[in-house]
Amino acid sequence: MRTKEQINLIKRTQSDPIQLHNVLDTKKIDFLLNYYYAQEKIEKNTGPKVVYVKEGDNVIDDILVQLRKDFGNFKVRACHFFDVENPHILHIDDGKDLPNTYKAFTIPLWVESGDCNKIKLVMFDQYYYGGPVKFFKEEVFDKEVIFYNTHLYEYTDVENLVDTVIPNTIKIKMLSHLKDKWLEGLSIHTCFPWTIGSIIAFDSLRIHCSSNFKNAGIKRKIGLSIFTEI
Repeated sequence: MRTKEQINLIKRTQSDPIQLHNVLDTKKIDFLLNYYYAQEKIEKNTGPKVVYVKEGDNVIDDILVQLRKDFGNFKVRACHFFDVENPHILHIDDGKDLPNTYKAFTIPLWVESGDCNKIKLVMFDQYYYGGPVKFFKEEVFDKEVIFYNTHLYEYTDVENLVDTVIPNTIKIKMLSHLKDKWLEGLSIHTCFPWTIGSIIAFDSLRIHCSSNFKNAGIKRKIGLSIFTEI
């Protein structure tokens, strides 16, 4: 677990998530997709296919210049393309060495069949400072399938837990891939549309997930994630 001093340092950098629109033009989006398609993929046992990118490879460098104008001179901790056929579940984007984790930037690039704006990236009000986890309150698995994030079954150390319940209408519409138990104590802050060419910026330690885009008739999506520290 991080020290109180580390957590306080990270908290001083936290802010509401935002979506920056029309950041990437069609030419840049095509460049990124063509780069992704040309690379050898790592297929995670949890489902996604990923391609890692480094600063200095002349793939994301121009994007970083723009982001640093808006968010300061952060360090890039990791960056990868992700290609998924199933929606991400509740998680945070942290490092196992517990760095001074800062913002995550998610860039929607492509969807297969359907309206990209019907996919949502769902941000919750809650934070977790204890390392990279996925949230499965009181779940019991015969076998845990883990690529990086471990499983968290007990929410005592989750910050900002609430007594209210997320309405069933929202659960059915967007969060039907999550069990009700996993959502206990959580509250939704913002739901951002998966608008191609936009950048969604948020605190990496804020709990978030994808909406169940399969309900919107979308089979697959590709995006780019940039994870940073201060």
